[in-house]
Amino acid sequence: TTLGVWDALEAVACPILSVHVSEAGRLGVARFSAHEQKVPALGYVVPYHTLQKTLYEKMASHKNVFVKSIQSVDAIDLNTNTITINQTQKIQTDLIIAADGTQSTCRRLLAIPVIEKNPKDIAEIHTLTLSEPHTHTAYERFTEYGVLAVLPLLEKNKMQLVWTMTERIAEKIKTWDEEHRLQFLQQTFEGRLAIQTMKKISEFPLKTLIAKQQTLSSFVLLGNAAHTIYPVAAQGFNLGLRDVSLLQQYFLDLPLYEKKVSTHQKKIYNITSELLGLFELPLVGCARGAGLLNVDLIKPIKNKLAKRLMGMAP
Repeated sequence: TTLGVWDALEAVACPILSVHVSEAGRLGVARFSAHEQKVPALGYVVPYHTLQKTLYEKMASHKNVFVKSIQSVDAIDLNTNTITINQTQKIQTDLIIAADGTQSTCRRLLAIPVIEKNPKDIAEIHTLTLSEPHTHTAYERFTEYGVLAVLPLLEKNKMQLVWTMTERIAEKIKTWDEEHRLQFLQQTFEGRLAIQTMKKISEFPLKTLIAKQQTLSSFVLLGNAAHTIYPVAAQGFNLGLRDVSLLQQYFLDLPLYEKKVSTHQKKIYNITSELLGLFELPLVGCARGAGLLNVDLIKPIKNKLAKRLMGMAP
């Protein structure tokens, strides 16, 4: 609602009323519910093309915003606050904000170093058809063949699967036929989801990439250009939104802005790096399933984690 686009998105947004996190072969389970957190929904699933179109239309509706087509970014001079685009065109501005994605050209031109991990992991996107309506529950299931994140869609018998895996696992799964894959999913979610069919939509490489600096004089990296994170807990887009919100408050003091965003980002990085880090419990050396069980049983920790994932905790 802060961005002023919710009215245009609400009709196509599927609410997530509960989240179920578990690991195959272990007893521990963590459950989160909107009712328990006293919120209408823990999150919403919105079609990407609709979100992109709505945000663009909202931006273009402002009379003081000018949209310019950029084929290339060729140079950035922070001494004069000038950016050269399309080979010859120069734009001078008080603040340059680069939100040009994981392979950021702006970041490269300014030689900003990065920390990079998981360069060979991949994610597959599938649409699942169910024989029974879903219950607006999202699932995160850790298995020996990767992490399975399943999100409810607006169509009641449809869900989207994001299957993340290492290169080694991907090579093994390539030998599976469609029936084998479907049986694996059915067995993995037995008793929770009645999966009838699966259809692969896309596949893309994954990496965790963190810029060592997110601000320079009159320059800010934003979104994936600043932090591309592993898609466990679906926090990448939320981080970008939080960056924008904080930049609105601190754009006159970029060092303070970077301090504010870095503090929150480090907490989210823990969530996406290791499951034990996610639960912030003194369980080093214990089974991950035990960590899940403790989160489900210890209410203050569970509530703190839920609020952080919803972007409601500092």
